[in-house]
Amino acid sequence: MQANIHVNPTAGQLNVVMNAVPLNNQALMAEQSGDFATAERLHLQAIQIKEQALGPENPTTALSYNAIGELYLKMQRLDDAESYLTRAVRIRNSSGTALDAAISRENIAQLYELRGDLSRAKQIRSSVPDHVVCAYYHCPGQTFQLKQLKVCGKCKSAYYCSAACQGKDWNSRHKPLCTAA
Repeated sequence: MQANIHVNPTAGQLNVVMNAVPLNNQALMAEQSGDFATAERLHLQAIQIKEQALGPENPTTALSYNAIGELYLKMQRLDDAESYLTRAVRIRNSSGTALDAAISRENIAQLYELRGDLSRAKQIRSSVPDHVVCAYYHCPGQTFQLKQLKVCGKCKSAYYCSAACQGKDWNSRHKPLCTAA
């Protein structure tokens, strides 16, 4: 049984809270300001702390795997992104929340879109049809059943909760990647 981190934290849990979480937050701020090199360095430091304190299979460690995977997607470092996102998906599918797992699956689906493999992206997105997120990154986080979502009419790969999200994603990300699958 795991100790409650708020009541009886282990030394490893305290290390994560005191050191790794602030590093992840700083990494996200660096990423938002466009300083990808600093963001990468900080995420990797947080991952090292989490792996040592909690283990590489912990859902909290998977959170950092997902975060650096998203960063590598922005940097177009697809092999690095795939490595971290694959780990995040595996861990989050088995021991994370449904939303966290769906977010990591969407991230890896977007990786396959970047590689031009829309059928693989669709396969990943639809692999857990009761827990899917909107393909628009800035959509408020929640899961949907696949049948509740609208599919891109052209590629039939990306799923959206609304026409508004589809339009925003089309203009910001999906348009250059969308081809008939």
